[in-house]
Amino acid sequence: MRKMLQIEAPARLHLGQIDLNGSLGRLYGGIGVALEGPKTVLRAEPSPRLVVEGLERERVSKIARTFLERTGITGGARLQVTEAIPSHVGLGSGTQLSLAVSLALARLHKLDLTLDDLARITGRGHQSGVGIGIFCSGGFVVDGGIPREYDRPDVEGYVPPIIFQHPFPTSWHFLLITPTNTSGYSGSREQEAFQAMPPIPPEDVGLVCRLLVMQLLPALLEENIEAFGQALSEIQWTIGKQFAPVQGGLYSHPAAECIVRFLLNSGVAGAGQSSWGPSLYGVVEGEEAAREIEKALRRYLEAENIPAQVSCLPARNQGARLSWSEEA
Repeated sequence: MRKMLQIEAPARLHLGQIDLNGSLGRLYGGIGVALEGPKTVLRAEPSPRLVVEGLERERVSKIARTFLERTGITGGARLQVTEAIPSHVGLGSGTQLSLAVSLALARLHKLDLTLDDLARITGRGHQSGVGIGIFCSGGFVVDGGIPREYDRPDVEGYVPPIIFQHPFPTSWHFLLITPTNTSGYSGSREQEAFQAMPPIPPEDVGLVCRLLVMQLLPALLEENIEAFGQALSEIQWTIGKQFAPVQGGLYSHPAAECIVRFLLNSGVAGAGQSSWGPSLYGVVEGEEAAREIEKALRRYLEAENIPAQVSCLPARNQGARLSWSEEA
């Protein structure tokens, strides 16, 4: 009998970065929520050498080899991705895959490592700790950013602290829209984009922080979707202005502004872009209402000839799932 480990890691929406000014000594900080939708599923079993099968083979091989080299493990594992979060569309595929692969290797080789350790080893979490918090517990997450002195290419290893994590209301649903044939920034392109951004006015950062602490979070705890959506949309608009010089506008996709306007006019409480896009979202009270808006949105996209994948999803209030099995 072979012992098999399966890890299922959720996609996430990144709802915005809090502070790109850094005058208080910290940078970034992120807001995000886990989705009960696209997911990465990794199967792993012991092997004397590294064998990679299934989806995302190149990325998995790179992550695994980095982990084995940095931990000094002799040996390998058989790794197979059977489902994958779409890459480079703003749903956090890189962090979830990196944590799943490194956690599988750590468990198979009986290494006592925390999620923060795994993130450091695989180089994840520099600009945002949201994905790490999502992998750990799901729900709604806010991270506290990094000390400004760590924001250099030659420095790695600092993982942003999770300063808020809370279950997301189960009756609230997201409409997820991912325009096809395009991708958002990631990796070196993302780093270059951050470096190219003009200085962010402190008053914009102050507004985002005020909206977060005095409207978005209280609305989440009180399950007031109207106040939550209003704060979310204003945060997105404020952050979109900051990113406009490097992404070409408030959003990265040319049709995104029209799609967001359609969502808001159709009754979603709040809407915006996840991370660098192109994925967009709207938050709605109740699955039935969300499904009705989804139907109208599909008709709109077809009429405007905008190819996109559309789905209606609740949030996920659980992190990655791990399970062991035995197979012949």
